[in-house]
Amino acid sequence: MSIFVRFFSLCFALLLSLNLYAEQKLETPDYDIHYNAFNTMMVTPEVAQTYNFTRARNRALLNVSVLDATSKQPLMAHVKGQRKNLVGQIYDLEFQQIVEQGAIYYIAELRFSEAEMWRFDVQVQPDPHKPAIPLKFSQKFYLEQQ
Repeated sequence: MSIFVRFFSLCFALLLSLNLYAEQKLETPDYDIHYNAFNTMMVTPEVAQTYNFTRARNRALLNVSVLDATSKQPLMAHVKGQRKNLVGQIYDLEFQQIVEQGAIYYIAELRFSEAEMWRFDVQVQPDPHKPAIPLKFSQKFYLEQQ
């Protein structure tokens, strides 16, 4: 499969997930930080294999991307974070950087149970000389129907 087809498949999955879950964006004076989380079953098997994701009903991807607020160009950033469930279990998020033509994504894979709520605490640092920007949100996950 060509790089263009993989890129198109990943972009389509990410755009589709944005439309399904409504755009989530944190705006600062310098940056627009877009984020969303979606079930891995929305990603094609080829894209999952290319980027080493596991497609499963109980797996999700957290996607973070950073754009320059003025030029709307994608920016690299240091992205780290944790997730916490309602019983207090805390897990580190391991982000993978994906650089494609015209886009940069930071993706973390996670497991979940049916109707499980997760609280995310992510630190996004586009400029290593400035403090990280905190990104906090919660989302409930559901098993994807097959």
